[in-house]
Amino acid sequence: MILRILYRSVGSENTKNRPTFYSKMLALASLLRAVENVDIPVRIVFVNDGPMPAERLAVMTSAGEVQSVQCGSNRASYRYVLRMPRVRRWSPDDLVWLAEDDYLYTEKSLSSLVAAATALPAVDYFTLYSTLRFSSTTTRRRPMIHRDGGSHSHAPVVDGVTWARAATTTSTFGLRVGTLLEDELLLRSIPFVGGAFDRATCLTLQGFQPFRLAELSGEPPAFAPPPPAARIARRVVLSGLRTTLNAVALARPERLRRTMLVPEPSMATHMELGEALVPGHDWAVEAEAVQAWLQARRPGPVETPLLGAIATASGTQRSSTMHGPSTMHRPSVA
Repeated sequence: MILRILYRSVGSENTKNRPTFYSKMLALASLLRAVENVDIPVRIVFVNDGPMPAERLAVMTSAGEVQSVQCGSNRASYRYVLRMPRVRRWSPDDLVWLAEDDYLYTEKSLSSLVAAATALPAVDYFTLYSTLRFSSTTTRRRPMIHRDGGSHSHAPVVDGVTWARAATTTSTFGLRVGTLLEDELLLRSIPFVGGAFDRATCLTLQGFQPFRLAELSGEPPAFAPPPPAARIARRVVLSGLRTTLNAVALARPERLRRTMLVPEPSMATHMELGEALVPGHDWAVEAEAVQAWLQARRPGPVETPLLGAIATASGTQRSSTMHGPSTMHRPSVA
């Protein structure tokens, strides 16, 4: 098994409420620090949507393959990477980690992911980040979700890590290549339902109805409302898409109802203040440890590859083409 990481990144920032320690370089370094602890071969493809700051690009080039794309949106780049395992003909037994560029990883997160995937062959999906769980009263038509804090007495334990069932996650998660090939059409279609499509993805894959009646017509616009005609058209389209997805989720045969597991507590966090930040862990201290790790690996008087140790530790073998200039791809189908 090879751990294949598809790391999506953009050079720009957004207006999310970030913690003081946040930076995209910190996020990247935390992922690479976690890679050092993985004991199987690791291959990383950095899928950069648009220009990238020079320092971050240099670190990426040292650690893996860099592919520049012009997708233009989170949805488009997400749909783009979902087809890469099929296009590149990766082994169905490999494990794919789909990563966004604003997450902070603990040191043992990816090694725990690999251990769980190895020990639990019947589980197809894994995430390292989720703060929401199913309640005991959940049904497929009416999933009941609450913030974690309950008992996980029947959850599997791998190398001392408890893996609970995740009720929601983001677009940062892992799955086996064989599963992705089976679910690719569904995974690439769900983003069109709008809103928090990653939540809808997590529920649909597991056979739970993702939308309640009140949610079918969509959420209020985040910015200035469109003209009445456009607003009505949007509601009609979303209602149709979401009703269809509800039907698809409930119609999934038992063999295709996936299970998504998350370590308890989460071993990574979205770097955004509020409920998105995983509670119970000192993420500021974690960030300091990542910064120290990165500083220790910066080139000294004799210039050496910044992240050469990662290749050795993970068994990564990069071809010479991976060290050359990044390639530009304009997706024909986003």
